[in-house]
Amino acid sequence: MARKAVRVARRAGRRLPASERRRELVRVAADLMTSRGVDGVQFAEVAAAAGVTRPLVYRFFPNRQALIIAVLEDFTAELTSRFGHGFMRSIPGSNVEVARVFVEALCDLIDERGAGPWHLLDSKGPDPEIARIGQKLVDELMAPWRARLVEAIEISPRESMTLARMIVAAGRAAIELWSAGSLTRAEVVRDTTRGVSALVEGFAAGPREKAARGERRFGRKRSP
Repeated sequence: MARKAVRVARRAGRRLPASERRRELVRVAADLMTSRGVDGVQFAEVAAAAGVTRPLVYRFFPNRQALIIAVLEDFTAELTSRFGHGFMRSIPGSNVEVARVFVEALCDLIDERGAGPWHLLDSKGPDPEIARIGQKLVDELMAPWRARLVEAIEISPRESMTLARMIVAAGRAAIELWSAGSLTRAEVVRDTTRGVSALVEGFAAGPREKAARGERRFGRKRSP
């Protein structure tokens, strides 16, 4: 991650279009979030790592909270884009195949931008506004999953919400082990898809059991 920040700093001496400069600052903040935690995202550190002045950072972000939220939004937008492309290619694959697409897209993005934003998403940190935005972004990220799960395994929207949150939790646990060096990337993909498979199968069992009970009742009524 440090190499990325250095590359950004080397480019920072150039005069960049406003949109590109903003992206650079967001990427530097993401690097700092990964290497130092969210408390490491301070305007002075971001400016130094990007090779710019603090007033320039303030020109794009009125406060630290706005910068952190921008990091989360940027990370989620990129993950949604990558997952969406892979999701479309996986259709009509199984939910486990879709889970694999999601985990591989997430691993690719973490390789490029660090795990800091992912750890902060859906966290219950001290800033309620950042927590609220993070939860909203996670819900948006999981929306395609929920729609697919409702249709594929015939569960209710309420059940799909629970299942989607459990899938995120399973992925988060594996990613944290990968970040700590306890798992390889291949193991993360394998273990997470196994976990998702078990979760989906468990939720799908409910509708199957209901259908089986209905068939048994129907059969008894029609029997002489």
